[in-house]
Amino acid sequence: MNEIELYGTIFYEPATNQWKGSGTGWWIEKTDENVAKITFEEPITFDPRLPSKTNNYSLSISNINENGDVDTYNVDEDGFIMIWKDYSNETCMASFHVVGTKVCFVPNDRALVTEESVADIYAAELLFSYEAKYGVITLMGSGTISCKKIAEEKLDILSTHEKKIKDQLENQEDPFCRKLLQHKLDMTKLRMDRNKRIIEKSTKYWDSAFKFGELWGHYSANQQEKALGGCYVPLCTGGGPGIMQAAAQGARNQDAHVIGIDCQFGIDNFFNLKDTYFVTSNQRLRMNNFSIREGVLINYSHVILFWPGGFGTAWEVYETLSKIQTNHLRRHRTKAIFVHAEYWQPLFNCINHMREHGAINSYGDRIKIPGIDDQLPDEAYLAEVTNGPEEAFEKARAFVEELYRKNQLTLKG
Repeated sequence: MNEIELYGTIFYEPATNQWKGSGTGWWIEKTDENVAKITFEEPITFDPRLPSKTNNYSLSISNINENGDVDTYNVDEDGFIMIWKDYSNETCMASFHVVGTKVCFVPNDRALVTEESVADIYAAELLFSYEAKYGVITLMGSGTISCKKIAEEKLDILSTHEKKIKDQLENQEDPFCRKLLQHKLDMTKLRMDRNKRIIEKSTKYWDSAFKFGELWGHYSANQQEKALGGCYVPLCTGGGPGIMQAAAQGARNQDAHVIGIDCQFGIDNFFNLKDTYFVTSNQRLRMNNFSIREGVLINYSHVILFWPGGFGTAWEVYETLSKIQTNHLRRHRTKAIFVHAEYWQPLFNCINHMREHGAINSYGDRIKIPGIDDQLPDEAYLAEVTNGPEEAFEKARAFVEELYRKNQLTLKG
């Protein structure tokens, strides 16, 4: 699973200083005349202190047409720098071969096999059949919006990284390496600016999700058994950090059952859950297939709540609304709620834009916004809007209890 082997062919045109490559699992990140940075798509184990150690990757270079000399330097787990010397104006061609072990698991949906996707479906079926047989309510939201304390800690860490890169830049003499370090410094500053914006604008949303988790957690741990005739509807999240963690942590503080359905998000240790945000959910399921994970989060939910989020949350928004619109989810048995109208207003504007061009229905595909668009019958609306965790909790609780009274609080059917 962690073994990796890469092949690549590099072409350098001295007359134009153009670089081209052929191969997968890597790319040419930056070039400067006769020098290029080759970057791996996923880190490969390398320890510069022990270059001959067997768990380091092996790198071999072949000068195909022997036009000048080709060499490498700054070899590390992310890639290496290639340089041509003493060449003519003819095309320079070289191939390289890398054999090693991945630093950690990195997702690749194109590499998924059928068995992995089928296993995801069966695992979800088992989990919900035994642990949430009456369904769940699901809270969606950003994985990067943190509480103020965590955001400030991240900013401090980035400040330390910034200082380290500046020191490296000051001591680096190689012009190409200086360009790479400068780019790294620029990216670090952008990340710092992002965390400053989170502190300034978004930590309140983390606090809001935490409050909702507390409210639903207290309700599910202390009142649901009586209100729902012994039925139990726990909180479910995407199992990630940020707003997902906030809601899960709030509910767990009330000794409530929390389910987390997560997937691989970028680079981390796929199986090691120690000291990670996943333990906030006392029951979690890690999936291989990202799209199946999204479907599970939506399909088993009576109420789907959207806190502020990014691309992933927007995907969940449109999938939910599309399923309600097309009756893949029954409109009268599924409630979608947007929380914090001011954050979602640009999305509402986008939906209005679609409606104006006839891409969606003028009657059945509306978002119910208090005081703005709330005069039509309920059948006209796909979702509704609330302004905070308390209102969202009251609407979610009322809807779940209404389903129970109608004998519709079932996972299937």
